[in-house]
Amino acid sequence: MLIQKEKVEQAIAYLNEGYADAWLIYASESSDPCLSLIPGVASVGPGIFIFTKEGGRYAVCNSIDAQDIEESGIFDEVIKPDSSIEESLCELIRRIAPKKIALNYSVEEPLADGLTTGRYRWLMKTLFEFDEIEYISSETLLTKIRSIKSDSELAAIQKAVDITVDIYEAAFNRLRVGMSEIEAGDLFVQELKKRGVVNGVDRTASCPIVMKENIAHRPPGKAVIEAGDLVIFDFSVEYEGYVSDIARTVYFLKKDETEAPEKIRNTFKTIHEAITMAKEAMRPGVKGFEIDQIAREHYRENGYPDITHATGHQIGKDVHDGGALLAPRWERYGNSPYLELESRMVFTIEPTIFMDDGIHFIVEENVVVTEDGAEWLSIRQDEVICIPWGGDA
Repeated sequence: MLIQKEKVEQAIAYLNEGYADAWLIYASESSDPCLSLIPGVASVGPGIFIFTKEGGRYAVCNSIDAQDIEESGIFDEVIKPDSSIEESLCELIRRIAPKKIALNYSVEEPLADGLTTGRYRWLMKTLFEFDEIEYISSETLLTKIRSIKSDSELAAIQKAVDITVDIYEAAFNRLRVGMSEIEAGDLFVQELKKRGVVNGVDRTASCPIVMKENIAHRPPGKAVIEAGDLVIFDFSVEYEGYVSDIARTVYFLKKDETEAPEKIRNTFKTIHEAITMAKEAMRPGVKGFEIDQIAREHYRENGYPDITHATGHQIGKDVHDGGALLAPRWERYGNSPYLELESRMVFTIEPTIFMDDGIHFIVEENVVVTEDGAEWLSIRQDEVICIPWGGDA
């Protein structure tokens, strides 16, 4: 429970920055997506978890769930109602007397929207006597807790990244012309099983995205890789609940080639430059759209098509971890591009290029924002990865 204890300390510290007097999480059957992060315990029956700016840590739950919650060491007090959970909750609220309570509902951020309509109505009915309490969305608070990584979280992400890089190297050493996308993807599955880890997307030993054509978020298909193909690999590994997200684009050499064609090399060079420029501009206080704009303008200046999606996103417990995005100020991204980067946020940088002539590239790196800049977590792809020609196929 080390990570969860670190996150509880973060939550209390942020409450003291003025977000609210208390944060109330209400769930059952582990329904709230924040539960794995904070408090890190499951609730089969109704469970109410409250953290206060004074440092109070309370759980109200049934006796079936109480043992695990008590043994977690997260809570100062675990209340097991003798009669109704309503009476126990009201008694606790009277005792801690908060004026402002944050609840997990949000219009824009699904990771902060774990309180269902029914549970919200139950809370309002149960706490009707406390008409002086102001209820607010926990979106800003929970997004910050999730986005800013603790020491243990950063260590787990770095390990996931290291394993991912290692698997890429092992799998690429076995890639050959004539393999189908599925066969190429299965190389990664074999390496996952050797290391006892799983794909960070679906938490199973499954294939990465492998695409020589039909570019989309999809599983690998039956298309056969031929000499002269560019093939995209997009892959994530989970380690102790935290994930990587790294993409590589590979060129399969033709019989008489010793390197990729000049146009492919030049395209990769432009991508590499855009990633470098974006990373060097990242620091606390910079807004996400400002980083996206740097990569986007570099492509325009060099005659390449516009990036069709965000330049980067946060990773952590999921490959899309919410919060600030390195994204354009498009309506579909809501407020995320306007959020400021903060130290200990972990991002992908992946300014993609898709061209009408069939040249398509995704190069995706992982970085962590520091106090005065950003640092690489992944070992960069510094040149076009070429798979040697190995015979007719």
